[in-house]
Amino acid sequence: MRSHMKQKGMRFLFWGVILYTALSTTVVWLLQFQLIPSPSSSNPVQAEQQEQKPAINVSETAFAEQFTREYLFWTRGNEEARAERLKSFWKPKMDVQGGLSFDDAAWNSYTRNVDVWEVKERADGSSIKDLIVFAETVLTNVNNEQQQKRVDRYLAVAIRPAGETYIVVETPHFVPAPIATVTESVVTEEEVKKAVPDQIRLEVEKFVTSYWKVYTTGSPEEIGYFHKDNTPVEGLTGVVRFEKLENLKVYQNEEDIYDVEFDVRLTDLASEAELITHYTVHLIQEGDRWYLTQIREGEVDSK
Repeated sequence: MRSHMKQKGMRFLFWGVILYTALSTTVVWLLQFQLIPSPSSSNPVQAEQQEQKPAINVSETAFAEQFTREYLFWTRGNEEARAERLKSFWKPKMDVQGGLSFDDAAWNSYTRNVDVWEVKERADGSSIKDLIVFAETVLTNVNNEQQQKRVDRYLAVAIRPAGETYIVVETPHFVPAPIATVTESVVTEEEVKKAVPDQIRLEVEKFVTSYWKVYTTGSPEEIGYFHKDNTPVEGLTGVVRFEKLENLKVYQNEEDIYDVEFDVRLTDLASEAELITHYTVHLIQEGDRWYLTQIREGEVDSK
């Protein structure tokens, strides 16, 4: 009797193992051919979030970081060496010094640490990406090597693919450090441009000059006063000094709506080096008041 029960138990165990193996194999094949949903895809929200997460392009960030190290490394009187180091980064016909002038620079600079903070791809199909790079720099007094100071900067760098590497397509420019309440503005495509009367041009020049004086010295609330939505804007107060506007061009695309292009000459307060940056802004006139509605740094080049 006991022997019979033992044999029956062994048969039950044998067929149980066979059945488990068959079921397991069947489930594996069904998953393989996606005939049943896998546990990882059972949560559609999680799956969608995984699909939307952008991939990190290591070569882009490495290029931008390497460029930033060279761009923020200079020694007054040794500009030719700096230009040679930067030569391979620029697109053709770019300024070899990237908009910086060191004739009156009081401090030399080198980079200690750099990290890409943000990467954005332009929606215009140009393949250009805008990277914000954080750089920890050390400045040394040109007349006293023992006098040094640390300056943290955020540099905007626009790049696009060029064969197996990349090139910088616009003059880099400093941007304010990121804050928790950043509001992005969207720049619309330019419409048909019309020349404006001299009186309008003078008013625009006065307004833009006043804006840049406040943008480099005022509080976010004072800067926001120039914007149509009156939203506080973080400026470059304590980072650069406004010198003057150059190459101002004013066009009218609609009644009381104007496109303005110009170069801004700034002085880096930490080093006294000069920086020239191109800007495009959209202005609107309401009565005797002017307001800024959109602003963009740099020049678009999708070629």
